Formats: sequence, structure tokens, C-alpha cells
Amino acid sequence: MNQNQQKISLVGVGRVGSMLALTILMKGLAKEMVLVGENNHQAQGEAYDLIHASSFAHPMKIYAGPIEATSHSDIIVVSASVPMTNMKNRLDLGTGNATLFRNLIPQLSQLSPEAIFIIITNPVDIMTYYTIRLSNFPPSRVIGTGTLIDSGRFRSLLGLYSGIHPEDIHAYILGEHGESEFPVLSLADFGGMGMENSLPVCRKTCPLKNLAEVFEEAKDGGMLVYRHKGYTNHAIALATCTLIEAIFKDSGRILPVSTLIDGYLGVTDMCLSMPVVLGQEGILKIIELNMNEQEQTAFRSSAAVLKKAAKEMGIE
Repeated sequence: MNQNQQKISLVGVGRVGSMLALTILMKGLAKEMVLVGENNHQAQGEAYDLIHASSFAHPMKIYAGPIEATSHSDIIVVSASVPMTNMKNRLDLGTGNATLFRNLIPQLSQLSPEAIFIIITNPVDIMTYYTIRLSNFPPSRVIGTGTLIDSGRFRSLLGLYSGIHPEDIHAYILGEHGESEFPVLSLADFGGMGMENSLPVCRKTCPLKNLAEVFEEAKDGGMLVYRHKGYTNHAIALATCTLIEAIFKDSGRILPVSTLIDGYLGVTDMCLSMPVVLGQEGILKIIELNMNEQEQTAFRSSAAVLKKAAKEMGIE
């Protein structure tokens, strides 16, 4: 990856893609950014708006174009999706988005054979797995946003209810980005103090909620936002920027993302979220946590849910 010529292509310029583009611009994460949308006229409008905004942020080459414009990208972020009309579960999008990916991913991978894919499209674990299959890329270069967003919601709510800054709270939600996800409370901590049973530190009167209630609020966070405004975009854009920054800066950050599991706890051939080390080559290492028995069972159950859903979508 040429650090002086970093090129990002955003495939999907809806509410998530446009917010992500603005966040990338504000953070100055690339030299060149390409917007590819189903509606090129709209994508061009977003590009013009971002070019105008660049005078208040960072100089960047920004333009809209067809899929061929993504050629030689360093990172390709895919948020393109079928409409989310009356969605009750992220898995509802699977069949439609699988068809979409069959058209998109082979072209994108041929145009940028050295790129790193970041997948946002839901159901993100299955779409990440399918991207590996369709692109023939090594799993280290295909990353799903997975439960990074859920873990962020969990930490933000734990901070809200304890008065502690979320950056000083270490707590993962892992497995599926969806109904079968689970919190790894046995390894969570506030400043080194474990919180398997309760919040160990509070600046205010607490707990306002117990840990199970906080987890359920975090788990329902995306659907809560969706039910109120019809989509989510702010948090997922910032979460994705965190991944992009970790890759371009070769930072070695440990973040929970969806990645191909090959033998951990007996799970193989499916993408689920685990903590990984990120660098400019993509995923450098999967951190295989020493979870308790309940959490191990939850991980296997999450994998079984995804495998069954993928099979029903014709993805095996």
C-alpha cells in the first residue's frame, strides 16, 4: 500500500455511504475517494458537495464514477444494499444482497486485486463470508464491520450509566451482528476491575440498569434507531472510519470485526466477530479469547444461526 497515494472507493452512496464519505473527508484519511452509487446522478451530487466541503477540511481528490473508477483502490468499502423496507431482522436482507454481491464483488476484486474489502452491507457476517468466496481474496483482506458497532454501543451505554468514559471500558459483544450476538462479560473490565456481575465503578448512583439490561439495550440499538428514523448512519460511519484509520496508519489496534473463523471452538467456514489486530495488510491476527463455557456455547450457537441462514440463501 502506497502511503502517499491512498485510494478509497465507496460502493453504495446512500445514507451510510454519504455519511462515511463526509467522515473520511473530515478526518483526512485518504488522498483519493471514489463514490459509486446505483444512481450516478446522486453520487455526482454527493461528490460535488464533498469537494465544496473540502476547503473546510482536507484537500482530497473526490469524484463519482462507474464501477471501473474503483480500479487500483487500496480500500473498498461496500455498503450497497437492497431497500430496507419493513425490515424486521438483518437476515431479511440476505437473499437480495447476495444477488447484488454476485454482480459487484467479482468486478471489484478484478479491478483492485490488492485491495482490502470492508463490508458494511447486512447481514454483514454472511456478506463478508460471501465476499471471500466471490473474490478469492485471503480472509485477512476481507473485513466485516460486524459487532464493532455493537461493542461501541455497549461501551457508550456502560459509560452513560456509570459516568466512566467509554474509552476506559473494555467490553466486547461478539458473534453475529444480529439476534444471536452475546457479551463477553467474563473478560470485561473497568480500569482492570472485572464486571462479570455488575458495574464495578460509578461516579454517580448506580446501577440504573443491570448488565443484562444494558446488553439488551445495546443489542437493540441499531433497530431502535431504525424504528425511529428509518436508517442508521452516524455510528456506523465512525466505526468504519476507525477501521480505515487503523489500516492506513498500520496502528495495530485490536478491534472486534467479522472475520473468517477456521477452527476456533470447533467453528469453521463462517464469518463471525472476534477481536483482531489490524494493520496495513488487513487482519494480522485473530485474538482467540479464553471465554467461559456459557460464552463458548453462545459463540457456537451464533455460528450455527449464520450457517443455517447462509444455506437458506444458497451460500455454502
